[in-house]
Amino acid sequence: MTPENLEFVVLAAGKSTRNYPHSKGIPHKSLVPFGSRKVIDFIMKQIILAGGKHITIVVADNSAVDAFKQCFSREPEIEEKFESKGKYKSLELLQSLYIPEDVEIRYQIQEKPRGTGHAVGRVYNEIRNTGRNIVMIWPDDIVLCDKKSSDEYKRTPIYKRAVDEYIKMGGKGNLGITRPVDDPSRWGIIDEGYFKEKPKDSKSNQAAFGLFIFDKAVCEKLYQSSKAMDEGKAVEGIVGGELAFADALNKTVDEDPSTQKIHTIPMQDTDTYLDCGSIEGYEKALLYTLLTESEFEDENLEFIKPIIDKLWEQKKNK
Repeated sequence: MTPENLEFVVLAAGKSTRNYPHSKGIPHKSLVPFGSRKVIDFIMKQIILAGGKHITIVVADNSAVDAFKQCFSREPEIEEKFESKGKYKSLELLQSLYIPEDVEIRYQIQEKPRGTGHAVGRVYNEIRNTGRNIVMIWPDDIVLCDKKSSDEYKRTPIYKRAVDEYIKMGGKGNLGITRPVDDPSRWGIIDEGYFKEKPKDSKSNQAAFGLFIFDKAVCEKLYQSSKAMDEGKAVEGIVGGELAFADALNKTVDEDPSTQKIHTIPMQDTDTYLDCGSIEGYEKALLYTLLTESEFEDENLEFIKPIIDKLWEQKKNK
């Protein structure tokens, strides 16, 4: 089992109305700025650092496909322009967005909002003959590791932590990354190896977010359900007209709890969680990353500090 045996599925088919007006007029919220790059650039970099070679981006239509392709396309004429004008920092930044040639990117169109389970099922249908497991990624959940930590594990990006652990598991079973939450009834919780959606009573406060790796048995169930759903047949696991993954996941755990109970990779206390899934969360994430994940972070910090000092002083005097 290696990272090449995994298919990374990035869920980017939603309308992204929770991020309006920032996401209005673009195909998906993962295309908004994040530091000196975009959210999708950060996600792709994390996948590649984890060793990923096969990526499927689930989108709403062909115009979204074109937009994402444009993000990753090489632009030699712009590179030449930057180089001729001595804009070496801009050149380096542009080149950092390119995807290595040995990384395969596919696109899956989900024209109607049919849920995460449907997306995984349809992608699995396309890759079943490859033998790859699926890594499902919510791109609006961002974790920044502490690059200066003395602990190597804490310096390791969280996608890589999860993939490394799954390889140790031999590519069998299920695994999710988690973070502690104050109110488990608002989140999908991993409790005693099961996934519980917004439980009223839970022994765990560990919310699943960001990334989930599924056993092939779960993917097969989701494939069968998504196929039946597309054929207009009655399907278990439908929530609000969409196929969730929880039903298939928990049934698989019931069938073989010894190998299928969900393993977890918890956030570390040195990690920083950024929620880009709402306008409030995204604006905080953008402010934070302009000061920590930008090629111009020192200049940004120098610019913003006197402004913040002035604004705080004005608030005190009101």
